[in-house]
Amino acid sequence: MKKTQIKWIITIIITICLCAAAFGTIVSADNVLYVNPNGETISSLKGLYAIGGSGAASVITANSVWAMTASGLENIGGDGSGAGGGYTPPVTPPTGTISVPVSTVRIGLDYYYSPLRNSSLAYATLDNYIGSGFSFGYYDSNRTFHELGRTGKTALTIVVDRNTTVGGINIGCFHVKVPGTYADFDSAAAAASSYAGGFPAYYNGTFYVLVGQYSSRVDAEAAVNSGIYGEVFTASDRCVSVVERGTDKFLFEYDCGSASSLAVRPLSGSGKAITEYNDSNRYYGDFEFTRTTGLNMTVVNILPIEDYVKGVVPYEMSPSWPLEALKAQACCARTYMVSNYKSYASFGFDVTDDTYCQAYLGTKSANSTTDRAVDETAGLYITYGGQFCNTTYFSSDGGATEDSENVFYSAVPYLRGVVDPFEDAIDFTYKSWSTRMTAAQITTRLRNYGYSISTVVSVEPEYTRMGNMAKITFRDANGKSVTVSKSNCYSVLGLNSIRFTIEKTASGDYLIKGGGWGHNVGMSQWGAYSMASVYGYSYAEILGFYYTGITISKGIPS
Repeated sequence: MKKTQIKWIITIIITICLCAAAFGTIVSADNVLYVNPNGETISSLKGLYAIGGSGAASVITANSVWAMTASGLENIGGDGSGAGGGYTPPVTPPTGTISVPVSTVRIGLDYYYSPLRNSSLAYATLDNYIGSGFSFGYYDSNRTFHELGRTGKTALTIVVDRNTTVGGINIGCFHVKVPGTYADFDSAAAAASSYAGGFPAYYNGTFYVLVGQYSSRVDAEAAVNSGIYGEVFTASDRCVSVVERGTDKFLFEYDCGSASSLAVRPLSGSGKAITEYNDSNRYYGDFEFTRTTGLNMTVVNILPIEDYVKGVVPYEMSPSWPLEALKAQACCARTYMVSNYKSYASFGFDVTDDTYCQAYLGTKSANSTTDRAVDETAGLYITYGGQFCNTTYFSSDGGATEDSENVFYSAVPYLRGVVDPFEDAIDFTYKSWSTRMTAAQITTRLRNYGYSISTVVSVEPEYTRMGNMAKITFRDANGKSVTVSKSNCYSVLGLNSIRFTIEKTASGDYLIKGGGWGHNVGMSQWGAYSMASVYGYSYAEILGFYYTGITISKGIPS
C-alpha cells in the first residue's frame, strides 16, 4: 500500500472519530457512514449525518436520495432509507388542464421513407374481424371523414391501379369508361350493375361507371369493339382500386390526384369494428391509402387517441404487468403521441407504428387490464410548464436514469437523471450484464461508424454525475484519438445501455460491465413494474419519480 493511501485512510478515520464525538453513534450502511445526532437507535435515515470521502458531514433530510462523493454529500432525488422506502411522490392527478391539438391519430403502418425504410405496398387486404362491410370515402384537412359509398363485402383488397398480381390473380389497370357522370355513389353503382364487370369510380369529385379490368389497352379496345360502348381508360398514377378479396371483381376506384386519398371505414352493427390488416394485426379505426407519384401505397390507420393508446400499451409493456405500471405507460404513450404528432407530417401521418416512435400493433395482445389502464387514465397527459412533455421511456436503467443532454442533445428540465433504487428489488433480463472486447474488435466498431483510427491501445472513460457513461476517448499507438459521447457511447460498441464501465485487463482486452437496456432518459419500464408490484405505488407516483417536476393534466379539445 502506498504512503498516500495510508495517509488518506488515517485522515478519514480521524474525521469519523471527531464526528462521532460531536454527534453520537456511528452506523455504517452500504459504504456510507451515518451519525445519529442524539445517539439513540436509528430507525430511519431522516435527520442523520453522512460523511463523504473529503470528511465533510451533512444532514440527510426527508424524501431525498443522497450520494457521497469525494467532495461531500450530494442530493440526487428520492429517499435514502432503502429501495423505495419513504419516497413521497410529488404528483397528484389531475392538477390542471391542457388543450389537445388533435382528437384522432394518423399512424403510418406501411410507407415509403428512403433510405431507412421502404415497406410501401402494391396492395393490402382488409377483413372484417368484427364488422359487416366497409364504407368508402376520404378525409379532409380537418381530419373529418366524408363517406361516398358502401359495400357489404367483408373482405377487400386495395390495390394500386396498375397491372398487379395478387395471390395468383391478375388485376388489370385498363377499363372501359361508360359515357356520362352520376350524382352519387348509389346511382353510379346502380348504373354499373347493368354491365358485366361494371363498377363505380370517383375521379376528382365526379362519379363515373367503368367496366372490366384488362392488362393492356389493346385488350380494352377489343372489349369496346365487341360491344361495350365507351372509351378505353386508365387513371393516373395516384389511383387506387378496391377489389373483392380473392377475386378480380372491382368494387370501386378512387383518384383525386394529390387533393385527397381513398379512406376505408369498417362498418359494424354490433360492437366496435375491428379490422384484420394484411392477415396479421387487428386494428380499430379507418384506413387511408395514398400513392405518391410512381410509387406504391402508404397505408395509414386513423383512429381516436384512446383507441391508439390501447394498441400501444400491450406492446410497450407486458399485458400481464400490474395495472398501475400499465397506467403509467398509457399516460406516457398518450403524451408522447401528442408531443410528436407533427414528426411525420410530410409523409401524411403523425407517428409510425414501430420503435422509431413507439410500438403500435393493434388489439391482438390487448386484454381487459391493458384496456382498463387506458380507460382509467383517459385524457390525462404529462405536462411541464403548461406544455406536453416528450415522454421518452426505455426498458431498464441498471440503477440510474440520465439527464437528457448527456444522451440526446439538449437539457430538458423534466428529463433529469435520478438514482433508481426500485429495479434492484426484482430480477429481469439485462438487469446486469458483462462482455469482453479485444482492441481489434473495438477498432473495427469505430471504423464501421466512420472513425479513422489504428488499433486501439487505450480507452479513457468519463462518467456523468449519475454514474452513466458520458464520453469515451480511444487512442491508438500513434497517439491519434477518437472520442465518442452521449448515446454513441453504447451504440458504437453495440452495448445494451449507457450504464456501463470499461477497463483494460491484464490480458490486454477490455472488460465491460453494465446494466439495463435502453437510453436511460425518462421512465424505466422495469422500474415502473417494481414500483407498482413490490412497493404499491400508483401510476402518478411512478411518473412523478421518473419525470422531474411534472404535472398530470386533463386534456380538453382545442
